[in-house]
Amino acid sequence: MKHFLRTSVVPLAAALALALVAAPVLAVDRPAAGPVPEAQAPHGPLAGYLRCLHIVDLTDVQKADVRALLEAARPKLEALHVTLKADREALRAAVTATPPDPCVVGAAFLKVEADVKAIGEELKTLRTAIEALLTAEQKAKLEGCLRAPRPNPAEDEGEEG
Repeated sequence: MKHFLRTSVVPLAAALALALVAAPVLAVDRPAAGPVPEAQAPHGPLAGYLRCLHIVDLTDVQKADVRALLEAARPKLEALHVTLKADREALRAAVTATPPDPCVVGAAFLKVEADVKAIGEELKTLRTAIEALLTAEQKAKLEGCLRAPRPNPAEDEGEEG
């Protein structure tokens, strides 16, 4: 059960955290050439999406609109994150109780799953709103970027030139 929670909740929590910090990421204009230092690169499930937004060459107006969308979504996402954290703690307490009550564990699990789904829906809504700002050409670039295979940095660690 713990493994399932880690694999289903942790990526969504990371997505939420990434969405909350996406505004400063988008505020910084990266140079067109050259890799981003590892410490500055976005991480988590939305990392590829944010990276691809840089590739589509957003105009200054689009960047401002995206920042506004992210800022508008922030309070709801933060509230959902707080709820998820509290419900996750309640689930953890229910699972570690001696003896654990299956009904309490099940109800707590369902709350966590509902929280995860709500966060996912909010992020989907945010992504849809962002994509509504893009031109057809930018949408095509974004889709192409999102579908492209991602390099695996772990494969490059052992190689030396």
